[in-house]
Amino acid sequence: MLLLSGSSLMNAQTNSVSPYSRYGFGDLYHGLNSRYMGMGGASLALPDGLNLNFGNPASYSNLKLTTFDVGFEFSMINQQQESPAVNIDNNSSGMRNLSVGVPLTDWWGSGLSLQPYSFKGYQINSSRVLPSDTNVTITDQFFGEGGLNSVIWGNSFRVAKGLSLGFNLNYVFGSLRESTIVNFDSFNFLDTRSDRESQISGVFFNYAAQYQYEMANDRYLSAALRFQNASGLSSQDLSYDYTIDGTFSRDTLIGGSSSNGEYTLPSELSFGLSYGKYNPKSYQGAWAVNFDYEMYNGSEFESTIGSNLLTDGYKMELGGFITPRYSFESLSRGTGFFNNVEYRIGGFYEKTPLNVAGQDLFNYGITFGLGLPINQRQLAPGETKFSTINIGVVAGQRGTLANNLIREQYISFYLSVTFNDKWFIDYKYR
Repeated sequence: MLLLSGSSLMNAQTNSVSPYSRYGFGDLYHGLNSRYMGMGGASLALPDGLNLNFGNPASYSNLKLTTFDVGFEFSMINQQQESPAVNIDNNSSGMRNLSVGVPLTDWWGSGLSLQPYSFKGYQINSSRVLPSDTNVTITDQFFGEGGLNSVIWGNSFRVAKGLSLGFNLNYVFGSLRESTIVNFDSFNFLDTRSDRESQISGVFFNYAAQYQYEMANDRYLSAALRFQNASGLSSQDLSYDYTIDGTFSRDTLIGGSSSNGEYTLPSELSFGLSYGKYNPKSYQGAWAVNFDYEMYNGSEFESTIGSNLLTDGYKMELGGFITPRYSFESLSRGTGFFNNVEYRIGGFYEKTPLNVAGQDLFNYGITFGLGLPINQRQLAPGETKFSTINIGVVAGQRGTLANNLIREQYISFYLSVTFNDKWFIDYKYR
């Protein structure tokens, strides 16, 4: 189990920087762009004509323009443990999203994205004494690294007025590597090391429906439902066991054994609501309030290594946005930059699928965001282009100090650039 003894110690890690990534596939990536992260992640039912929402595969038919999006993340994490007293600062960063979406017809939209699926990265030390000789101390070291990536191809179809159906085909691939070292402080015993690597790949689908009801005064009410069935991912599992002297191997106990395995990806069910105001002068709303509720059936997770099982979890998200120019009549003629900025705020509360030492782990926080428009100049007749710099900030906490576990307090910065363009223009003149 994770960091249960009073002599446990957590060291700095790379990649994912959390000891909780030891469980399951590691830390799962949320898959949302910077705009939605600024609203607490609540975006399932939000109509959006200029952004790709891979969290809702029924949303692509809302696209009005061809959309390109590239996103990055930088996170700072403070990790604490009470006994022994541990206080460590870590960070992680990298590209998180490269996506394109196209409105193929008035009723059909499609999107393609490359993004992370999960991260694994930890280093944990735990000390104990040898039961047959209490003068001998054993240090157990646990290491993990790697991660999974996903290629997502989604399609959405408007099948009736206000109603869209869609699906995502997800191809997941990557490798997860874990090691365990047993060190004795006595030369009468040989230290041992076990290495495991799982090369994982597979395809799964998720499905969604979105319905938008138009109300008076440009108001709307939208609802969405998303489902992902439990799916199997295949793995090639490699195992090495050997005795070591310091960091050098001496004798191989089991060398290079290979076997085929399978992981079971848990099912998910989510629904969302959005209430807001359309903006007749733009492809996005003037303002909106969104709520999402997600259920993750982690107890369905299975692996051939038979460890690191998960529990069922849920997540609630609430957030919204407002653009002053399109929300207040007195500002409708204003051309100032800050009148055209989209301001976002939100929050979330999650029971994670982790239960460590009999303790459920929770993750919660608040979010803020800005959508900064970039002026387009010298457009040809008939051209329609938009560019936006999206900034999202998430401040939260995961875990607890109870039962000698680890509390992680973090702040994450999301930055993306979104380009929108109208394709297939038949120019008559310039």
